[in-house]
Amino acid sequence: MLRAAMSIIAQKGAAGATLAEIGLAAGFSRGLPAERFGTKFALLNALMDFMEGWFAERLHKALGDKAGLDALRARIDAHVDGACASPVATAALYSLFVESLCAIPELQPRTRAISASFHDGFRKHLEQARRGGELREGVDCAKMANILVGMLRGLIIQSLLEGDTAALATNRAQIHAFIDAGLRRHGNGTRRAPGPKRRNG
Repeated sequence: MLRAAMSIIAQKGAAGATLAEIGLAAGFSRGLPAERFGTKFALLNALMDFMEGWFAERLHKALGDKAGLDALRARIDAHVDGACASPVATAALYSLFVESLCAIPELQPRTRAISASFHDGFRKHLEQARRGGELREGVDCAKMANILVGMLRGLIIQSLLEGDTAALATNRAQIHAFIDAGLRRHGNGTRRAPGPKRRNG
């Protein structure tokens, strides 16, 4: 039933979906979703639980025992791979994000919590990288986490609009190159002593 709800929301949004429609699409009766979940709001929360659990399992496998910038790269890969593996679930989740801003504002506490968890994960890895001496000077971990989440969201939404998640996967190398060039400390951090000045003439 949750998979049917996910598919319908990905196609037409949550505001226009009905419990009866979801029940029929799942191969059950029109009344079963209301009997099981009570309200559409409760079903949407259950759907977000389902999607969060699915991603958390993939993320746990991707991270393993990695830390710092290696973990940051693995988390980025998990977001990209998740969007590629299930564009329907990704479209449904982003529909819920957008609709929580206007059509279904009661979802905002939940969508904000999901968004905050994305941010906190990236911030944690950046702070680990700083403690491990991997991060260049001057990087604000919280602000950079926002930038990384925003970058991934933009690329994912773009891939959904274009109907081409394969293109999203091809951006992976460029994202990693951005991290290496913009975040990683290179060399030993020492400055070279200036050489002797040349005399004119």
